[in-house]
Amino acid sequence: MDKRFKTLSPIEQIQRKQQVLDMIELHPEWEIHQIAKFLRTELRLTLPEMAKITKIAPQTLQKMEQADSNPTLQSILKLLNAFGLNLVVKSVDQK
Repeated sequence: MDKRFKTLSPIEQIQRKQQVLDMIELHPEWEIHQIAKFLRTELRLTLPEMAKITKIAPQTLQKMEQADSNPTLQSILKLLNAFGLNLVVKSVDQK
């Protein structure tokens, strides 16, 4: 956990994770770089901690958090699956 924040109890950690996942679910328009950054910062994880959870190199995670990133599908799936999230492809209604 990022040392700049007070340590959360296990119950608080579970609650925070659920709040973060709920927020992501409410924003299907978010791009992958926004989701990656939101997950890490809101869960108060450092890049090395996030790397251990996702099995993605810290440098790759750092790049994924940038708006101009172009991560592989494999990296996206690793990130999402580590937090119980799925990638969904939907058609966009054109009006």
